[in-house]
Amino acid sequence: MARNKEDTKSRILQAVGTLLAESGFSSLGINAIAREAGVDKVLIYRYFTDLPTLLRAFGQEANFLSSTSVPTDFDQLKSLPDMLSYALIYYQKELRDRPITQEIIRWDLLEDNELTKELIDVREKARVARTDFFYDKFDIPADQDVTALITLLGSGITYLILRSKDRPTYAGLDFSTEDGWQRLETIVSKIVHAVVKDTPPKL
Repeated sequence: MARNKEDTKSRILQAVGTLLAESGFSSLGINAIAREAGVDKVLIYRYFTDLPTLLRAFGQEANFLSSTSVPTDFDQLKSLPDMLSYALIYYQKELRDRPITQEIIRWDLLEDNELTKELIDVREKARVARTDFFYDKFDIPADQDVTALITLLGSGITYLILRSKDRPTYAGLDFSTEDGWQRLETIVSKIVHAVVKDTPPKL
């Protein structure tokens, strides 16, 4: 019986992710989730009480932020500019592959409530941890504001990814093609290498 309960809860959470990826938060409702999961909505109320509680459970359990594994080729990089440009390009590719994460970001931009704050707070903590990684690894001079650089380029990448869903062309770049994204990757790398000096790692 316990296994059946966990399987049902898993199907319900998976249904939330499916609806988010397909139609965004506007599609979320107890009836729609029950249909997608193939369960009676009574079970949703039994296991999660209400929709906000269900969405909080989804935010805590679903892997909507980023993969936990670090690519092996990232560990082989030695210079700070190389690692920064790699991290930003990897972020772009990863976010493009995560429609659920995209919908959570859109929802946060459109509506400010306790749930969006909770989900985005989880994401912000992960973002800070990634930035801190570079300061922990390298002796970065005060005039090398890596945090501001990551914020500027990362937010630009995020905006273009969110926008490309409905309007793929921006200032002549076509983000419905891989060529458009490749051009963006190239210029991101050039900016990082032009702004950030190679810095020795900490001993």
